[in-house]
Amino acid sequence: MGPSSIRETMMNKKELVGALADKTGSSQAAAGEMLSAVLDTIHGELKKGNEVNLPGFGKFIAKHRPSRKARNPITGKEMMTKDKTVAQFRPSSALKEL
Repeated sequence: MGPSSIRETMMNKKELVGALADKTGSSQAAAGEMLSAVLDTIHGELKKGNEVNLPGFGKFIAKHRPSRKARNPITGKEMMTKDKTVAQFRPSSALKEL
């Protein structure tokens, strides 16, 4: 599969906003604002450590990863990584069946 065939199966934000505008009968500006508000809300909840569950779609989870030993690939020196929280997405069973 070449780069052009991968691009054909991807949707970018502009295309998503256009599809939302078509489905809702709203302007692209309004659809863009709605999408940004949804993404900002999900981001804010994950930052607080909360989960966001969308039945039939999936669940966004903030997962804590403690520090651990790692090795610098260039120098080979052992070091400790920092604690961090990462975002995870778990698709619902309905979405997995697609």
